Amino acid sequence: MSRSRHLGKIRKRLEDVKSQWVRPARADFSDNESARLATDALLDGGPEAYWRALSQEGEVDFLSSVEAQYIQAQAREPPCPPEPLGGAEPGPKALDSSSLQSGTYFPVASEGSEPAVLHSWASAEKPYLKEKSSATVYFQTDKHNNIRDLVRRCITRTSQVLVILMDVFTDVEIFCDILEAANKRGVFVCVLLDQGGVKLFQEMCDKVQISDSHLKNISIRSVEGEVYCAKSGRKFAGQIQEKFIISDWRLVLSGSYSFTWLCGHVHRNILSKFTGQAVELFDEEFRHLYASSKPVMGLRSPRLVAPAPPRAAPANGRLSSSSGPASDRTSSNPFSGCSAGSHPLPESKQNKQTKNNALVLVAFS
Repeated sequence: MSRSRHLGKIRKRLEDVKSQWVRPARADFSDNESARLATDALLDGGPEAYWRALSQEGEVDFLSSVEAQYIQAQAREPPCPPEPLGGAEPGPKALDSSSLQSGTYFPVASEGSEPAVLHSWASAEKPYLKEKSSATVYFQTDKHNNIRDLVRRCITRTSQVLVILMDVFTDVEIFCDILEAANKRGVFVCVLLDQGGVKLFQEMCDKVQISDSHLKNISIRSVEGEVYCAKSGRKFAGQIQEKFIISDWRLVLSGSYSFTWLCGHVHRNILSKFTGQAVELFDEEFRHLYASSKPVMGLRSPRLVAPAPPRAAPANGRLSSSSGPASDRTSSNPFSGCSAGSHPLPESKQNKQTKNNALVLVAFS
């Protein structure tokens, strides 16, 4: 009697779902060892090694052509171990983090630890805790709430801190909004770009002749996705496909929208606005990514200074007509204007707010 051939996890599932005689099985979310071996083979030996591994494991071709090309293009060699001095025989290799991780299917965890300065904000008040929790969804087809306009309005009404996580950033008009916020209104801006989008961002800066001198109060950094490591030590990093904006730690805009002309005019996207407790989740994700980010070469991180104390309000407690539009532009909520009858903060609260602003600026220097 001939021995039945081995079937990979995905191939067996396909045969089961195509057969009307096989009863539905319980969903299996465990790791696919056959897929891991085939991915390692592609990373180490290219397409031919990948196909051999699939044949040996009885598995289907589970990677698209784009994914296979990405893995090969992003492959990185393992770091070379230091040579022993004086021609001595090398001793047993110590187990480092990469060798321990390489035998697993899971991506390598980030080795960077969060800088201590990022914890400064923990001791300050968190504005999002004072906001009512809400979630609003906007679609590209909603002509009354154009997604690009919502993003730009959010930027122009930010008054203290603007955090941006983006995959591709080539929209010059949005870049102008950010430059104006940083250079004209003293807003600190931190932009985390996917490593793959850095070249396009620098290309945009070159086209519009933006240099370091124009990046006052703007920190541009790059970050990668998770890292897959094969047993051989070869590895590749994924992309950052998360996209969100945090404005003054009070609201978040998140969705599929990228900062490009095409996304603003022809691509269909979705955008969600969150306030309240949900902002804390984005805050934590940003800090995790910031800890593993690197400065973009050629774009310096700014030297930050504490913001000037807020100006005293008129004695009658109402905003003057000249200050009304400015207040509307710096509202923490880009979807609603400030009330004309807003009252100024008492002096004690003004001092407290100024102290919190300084903590924010120190936290991301």
